[in-house]
Amino acid sequence: MGIMTRLLRLCKADVHGVMDQLEDKGLLLKQYLREMETSLEHKERQVAGLAERHGRLTRQIVRHGEEMDKLERDLVLALKKEKDDIARVLIRRRRTLETASRHLKEQADTISDEKSQLAETLGQQRLQYETLKAGADAYCRRHVDRLFDTDAVPSTGAAYADSPLDEEIELELLERKEALREGGIS
Repeated sequence: MGIMTRLLRLCKADVHGVMDQLEDKGLLLKQYLREMETSLEHKERQVAGLAERHGRLTRQIVRHGEEMDKLERDLVLALKKEKDDIARVLIRRRRTLETASRHLKEQADTISDEKSQLAETLGQQRLQYETLKAGADAYCRRHVDRLFDTDAVPSTGAAYADSPLDEEIELELLERKEALREGGIS
């Protein structure tokens, strides 16, 4: 059982190694950056939506405050004229508005906190994105420079900065042996 497990691991590692070599790192970096940018745009829309909702709630709270002030003036007038029935209706209405305003204020505070936290997270992620983007751009420039740099022939005994890996050499050796066998040359 131990040998089979080890062989299975070795096969999986080989497959993963080949896949890693087939993947274009530059393309993967660009895809990751696009995904991060999409995520950041989504979060920016969320922050904007929260800000717009907070503004609506604030305007509604102000309108309720103005209406409560008007009800207060009407209540004073009803009391001066000894209109108790009208005063009761005005008191009930004012208390309802106070309760509604209190709930709106709680919602606005919650949204404000949520918006602040999301904006802070967004700022941190935007910084990470910019850092990663700069690193990816530098990586892609180095990769392109290496591909088109024909003047960089090392002197005797010097090695390339990106000399082939042992795995690459082994893979090419196996491919050449297979080609020789298929060609009938042993």
